[in-house]
Amino acid sequence: MKQPIDLAMLLSQKAGEHLVDAYHFSQNKDATSSLKEAEACIQAIILFQTSMEAIINEEVLNHPLLKEVKTEQEELHRHFKSLSFKNKWIRAYETLQLHETEYLNDYLTFYTEFRTPITHPKSRYISVQKYRFKAVCDGLENGWYTFQLLFAILGKQLTSWDEFCEQIGLQT
Repeated sequence: MKQPIDLAMLLSQKAGEHLVDAYHFSQNKDATSSLKEAEACIQAIILFQTSMEAIINEEVLNHPLLKEVKTEQEELHRHFKSLSFKNKWIRAYETLQLHETEYLNDYLTFYTEFRTPITHPKSRYISVQKYRFKAVCDGLENGWYTFQLLFAILGKQLTSWDEFCEQIGLQT
C-alpha cells in the first residue's frame, strides 16, 4: 500500500525553512544578504501559498460542512471557471459562519500584494524591496492562523504558529 504524503504540511515545512534562511539573511546588512533575503522570502511565499491552496481545495472537496461551497464551485465550473483562491476562503468562512476574519483578510491582502506579483508578473523583473523577512513572516503567520481557525471549526488538529516556528528553528 502506498503511503500518501500531506502536501500542505510538506510545503509549509519547506516554506518555513526558507523563512528561517530569510531571517538569517536579514541579520546582515550588506547588499548580497538583502538580495538573498528577498529570494528566500519569495520561495517561502510560493511554497506556503501552495499549501494554502491544497488545504482549501481538500476541505471544500471533502468536508461535509463545506458542501455548499463545493456545490457553488462545481456550478461555476460548469458555466465559467471556478471559485478563485480568495473566494474559496471567503465562502468557506461565510458557510461556516466564521466571523473572526481579521487573519483571513490580512492574509488575502498579503496574497494580493506579495504573491500575485510573483506568480502573475507583469515583467520578468520585480522590485525585491518589500520582500523582507518581517513582512513575509507576518503574512505567513496570518495565513497559518487562517487555516488554524478553519481546522478548529472542521474538527481538525494543527500545531500552533509558535510550535511551527519552534519545529523549523525560527526564533524571532
